[in-house]
Amino acid sequence: MGYAFLARINFKLIIKNLTTLRNKHMGLLPQISLERTAHMVKKIEPWFGFTEDKVFGMVMENKDFCKYLLEIIIPDLKIKNIDWLDKQVEINNSERKNKAKEVRLDVLVTDHEGRVFNIEMQTTDQDDIGRRMRYYLSRLDLRYTLNKGKTYRNLKDAFIIFLCNFKPKKDDKFYESYHTYSDQDRSKQLQDGVTKIIINSQVSAEGQSEELKALAKLMNNEPVKLNKYFDYAQRRIKEINEDPETREKIMLYETRMLEREQAAGKAGYEQGMQRGIAKGKQEGLKQGVARGLEQGKVDSAKIILENQLNNGSTLTQATEFVRNLKLISNKELEKIIALYDSHKN
Repeated sequence: MGYAFLARINFKLIIKNLTTLRNKHMGLLPQISLERTAHMVKKIEPWFGFTEDKVFGMVMENKDFCKYLLEIIIPDLKIKNIDWLDKQVEINNSERKNKAKEVRLDVLVTDHEGRVFNIEMQTTDQDDIGRRMRYYLSRLDLRYTLNKGKTYRNLKDAFIIFLCNFKPKKDDKFYESYHTYSDQDRSKQLQDGVTKIIINSQVSAEGQSEELKALAKLMNNEPVKLNKYFDYAQRRIKEINEDPETREKIMLYETRMLEREQAAGKAGYEQGMQRGIAKGKQEGLKQGVARGLEQGKVDSAKIILENQLNNGSTLTQATEFVRNLKLISNKELEKIIALYDSHKN
């Protein structure tokens, strides 16, 4: 998810600075109207494409398009119709509300046979897709795939589909599907009813169907000329971008996501400070508080780093975020990163 609303903030800043500069140097600068300046700046407003969270949901809420997309991704699957479709679905554990990580699914679908499809748009590489899929699937199973009084044989098939458009790793392929196989006999598949699919539009789609090539173009904001389904998707995306009210809602949504991230960082700082002070009290009043405060900053940095990673930042982005807070020295931050890398490996 890109923070497109920053373009709007920068626009206001540019106008303010130009106004100040023009008033200060009235005789030196050409008399450019603010209206004309605003018009020039507005031309660089960001385009909200198919991969933007809200746009993705608004395009996918069309059941015909959603059904078509599932059919080209899983061509062997015959879907008569979509029974239920929802977007931005929150699936949380009420019993562990303050402990369990929250889940918000981009698009959730069930078909005529009760099969469940979760389609996610992933724009940043957190190197955690496998575990993310596992967690999402566990939440789906709890709520949607097996009703009380039924046997495990009644467990509905589940499909977790990740559409990615981030820089691929060296051995990544455009289309990869995953199932569970025996370590001792790769020809033996465990019939757990789970299919996981990853599509990365940044990898060449050579050898894929024309439909999947068109999907890659749509994800990469390239024009597509194929059929009525992609015509609809591009038309809908254009409508969204040309509607000021909808654009405002998207910007507000992204602002809230950023505020949520910042709140997580603040909570991490406060939690870290409390840990440090508590540790300081154990070491002695004056000396302990001093040391505790320092340790609190280190703990805060660790927690904020982890929160940034959990909220979609890469390790590089999270590191830069913590560095800019200037809680700790660069040397201390490097120690934390080294420790994180050693645990990760």
